[in-house]
Amino acid sequence: MASPARFHAVRDRVLNANDQRFAEPVKLFFLTSAREPDPERENVEIEAPLRTEADAIQQPGGNRSGDWQTRSASGASRLSINRAAYSGPLPRKGDRVRAISRPGEPWFEVLFVDDRNHTRLVLHLGNL
Repeated sequence: MASPARFHAVRDRVLNANDQRFAEPVKLFFLTSAREPDPERENVEIEAPLRTEADAIQQPGGNRSGDWQTRSASGASRLSINRAAYSGPLPRKGDRVRAISRPGEPWFEVLFVDDRNHTRLVLHLGNL
């Protein structure tokens, strides 16, 4: 078993202080590859910082009226989960996140999971 680095205690205090100020309640919905509820991973409600940015809208061209538009992931949204405080199932691409404290309780889709960071489990999200 790996022994903790000297900075881990300080890191955990900083993460907790950040989450006390910036985290919000969200609900994670775990789905199978068929987009059905995953019976092996129970949905969980957690608090974590959720940062959203407006989607970049680009016109791909090819239509004289300018009606064609495409969504780009360049305006990325992220949910940053404190690894030390999270005990739920590992989220996967295709799972859903609902911002339950925001007006309209918007939904997001997990596009990519960055699980290599030692402080945060970062979910890169797309709007639904």
